[in-house]
Amino acid sequence: MKAYFTLILALFLNISCDKNDNNSGTNPLPVAFTISNQDDPNFPKLQISPEINSTAVEWVFPGNKRIKNKVSVIHYFGEKGDYDVTLNYTKDGEVYYYTETINIAQNSPYFNRGEELWWNDEFDGERIDLSCWNYDVGSNKNQNLWGNNEWQDYTNSPENSFLRDGKLIIKAIKSGDGQKVADYTSARLTTKGKKEINRGRVEVRAKLGGGRGLWPAIWLYQSSWIDGYYSELDIMEYVGIDKDIIYSAVHTNKTKEKPENQIGSNRRIEGVEDNFHIYGVNWTEGKVEFYVDDPHNPHLIFSVDNLQDKNEWPFDKTLYLILNIAVGGDWGGMKGVDDTIFPQEMEVDYVRIFTK
Repeated sequence: MKAYFTLILALFLNISCDKNDNNSGTNPLPVAFTISNQDDPNFPKLQISPEINSTAVEWVFPGNKRIKNKVSVIHYFGEKGDYDVTLNYTKDGEVYYYTETINIAQNSPYFNRGEELWWNDEFDGERIDLSCWNYDVGSNKNQNLWGNNEWQDYTNSPENSFLRDGKLIIKAIKSGDGQKVADYTSARLTTKGKKEINRGRVEVRAKLGGGRGLWPAIWLYQSSWIDGYYSELDIMEYVGIDKDIIYSAVHTNKTKEKPENQIGSNRRIEGVEDNFHIYGVNWTEGKVEFYVDDPHNPHLIFSVDNLQDKNEWPFDKTLYLILNIAVGGDWGGMKGVDDTIFPQEMEVDYVRIFTK
C-alpha cells in the first residue's frame, strides 16, 4: 500500500514533507506525528497523531537516539540544518515507520557558545522519572531535619509532586490544623547520585507559588561532606512575603563564618507567581553567574582569585539539583504563615543542563 503523509507545519519551523512508500495500495495512512508550536524553535515538540491510537511506538533521532513508548517528546536540535526523525509504530497489528525531515532554521544560543546539552527533563512523560530524580522524605517534627526550623513534612505522595500537562508540579498542602510543624506537606526532589555536575549551565523554567510563609527554591548542593568544605549555589529562592523578589546566593565555609561575608543578591521580577521565567546559573572555572531569563544580564556574579583556597572556592566537585517548596522556617516564615493561601504550587516546565 502506497501512503502519502502530510505533516502539519509549525509556524516557526520549515518542514519538508516527503511521500513515503509502504507496501502497495491507494488509501493514505494517517499522519504519524505533528509538531507543536513552541517558543524555542530548537526544542520542537513532536506529538503522535490521534489517528495512530497506540503507545507501542519508538522515536528515532539523529545519532540513533531512541525513545520508546512516549506519545510526545521534546527534542533538542542545536545546530541549524535538516534532520530526519522516524516514528516506528504498530497499528492494527501491523508495524509502520514514518520518517520526516525537519529543518531547523537557526543555531541555538547554546550551540553558538560552544555548549552541549548534557541532560534535560521536559516532563513530557506520564510520571516523574525516578532514574533521574529522588524524593527527600521526612518530618521536622522531632528534629530539625531540613534545617531553618521549617514546618513542612516532605513526602513522595502523588498529592505533593506529579506531572500535569507537560509540567512538574510541586504542591504544598495544609494537611493538619495549621500553625505548627508537621501541619503541612510538600515535596523536595533531588538529582543526587543520578545527575550531578561539575560546572555547567543550569536553567529551570518555572512559575512560583506565593503567599506569606511559602518558600520555593531551586538550588545546587554538595554530594559529600568528606572534605569538610561547604558548597551551595542558590539559583532561586522566593520568600512569599517579599512578592516578586527573587533571591540568589553563594554559600561556602567563608560565608558561613560571619554574616558580613554573605554573598547574595535579589532582583524584582514582576509576576513570578503568574508567569514562567527561566532561573539560571552559569558555573565556570572561578566564576558563577546567576540570572533570570537573560544570561547576558546576571544579577549576581561570584568570582575569586585564589582557586586553591577551598574555604572561598569549594566548587571543584559535583553538585546535585534540588527543587522544593518549604513552608515557614526562619526566613520563609519570618512573618508567620497564612493558612488561607494553601494549596500552593510551583510549576516546572523544564530542567536543562548544558556543559562545554
